[in-house]
Amino acid sequence: MKILAIKLRAIGDTVIWTSALAALRKAHPNAEIHILTYDSNAAVLADQNFYNRAHFLRGKSRFEMIRMLWSLRGEKFEWLLAFHATTSLCRWAWLCGAKHLVLHHHSWTYTPKGSEPIPEPGKLENAILRDYQILRAMRTNVAQEPTHITITQDESLWAEKILKEKIIEAGGDVSRPRYLFLPGAGHHLRRYPKDLWWPEVLKIRDQGKFQPVVLADEELAREWNLEEECLKMRLPLVQGGSLRAFMALISRGQKALANDSGPGHISVALELPTSFVFGPGCAGDWHCYDPQLHPIYRVAAVDCRLSGPREREMFQYCSVESCKHHKCMREIRLDIHG
Repeated sequence: MKILAIKLRAIGDTVIWTSALAALRKAHPNAEIHILTYDSNAAVLADQNFYNRAHFLRGKSRFEMIRMLWSLRGEKFEWLLAFHATTSLCRWAWLCGAKHLVLHHHSWTYTPKGSEPIPEPGKLENAILRDYQILRAMRTNVAQEPTHITITQDESLWAEKILKEKIIEAGGDVSRPRYLFLPGAGHHLRRYPKDLWWPEVLKIRDQGKFQPVVLADEELAREWNLEEECLKMRLPLVQGGSLRAFMALISRGQKALANDSGPGHISVALELPTSFVFGPGCAGDWHCYDPQLHPIYRVAAVDCRLSGPREREMFQYCSVESCKHHKCMREIRLDIHG
């Protein structure tokens, strides 16, 4: 069997996708599985064993997607599986020439035209379970697999060296397990505010069981003046670098605190117990994990979280671009422990 699996989403959703891809491989160990996604997701999917070939789109242009689907027609796929499909992908997937299409547009309450029937289309469930609807539509019933990212031995050794150097520079203790603080998020309203992060970091430092480490991209490091702040508080900071480097560094931690963001999903996929801070985002969609192992901190029933169904509070969200009070985050009180 020859299968093309497609998911055209951001990094966090691609990490989530690894669960269904692993289950697909387990169900069809001899299939030739191809994947198609954005090239920005290549680092997440590198060195994974659940696909044979990867195809990447360089941007989000509809026309590039159409050209790619047509160019893959010669592969003669038996199945095309469109996970979390866009309207454009549902419209143009037939260009690939696959014998069977499974198209799952998660916001539609009906199966797209030309697709094998989707079980319970439009059902409100988390993003991992939505991906498994695709497997059910192709009559593949398997147990849910964990999300997973593969880090090579060389990457792991490099990351360990960097973290030890940063901890020693900050006057920390390299013998302690590491508690990683991941303050980044794709949208500024999804970040737990800076003035509320610091007390949590210092609490873990002062409890003495874990060595706190702050990991951030260069943009956030500049915006929050992290280099100066971490130096003042004797905290190791690692900033910048590629996505592969960032993931390797996370893999050397033992616990993590993250926002509703890609770094949080990466941390879970690298098997770290991870606490999530959710503000405006849809927790019902994007907290896909056991809350005992990966706790979620969130203020319920925020009166300005207006989008989503009124009868399912966990699926309510806010999509504003700016906010003066940010109370969906500022009213959260964390209870993390070292």
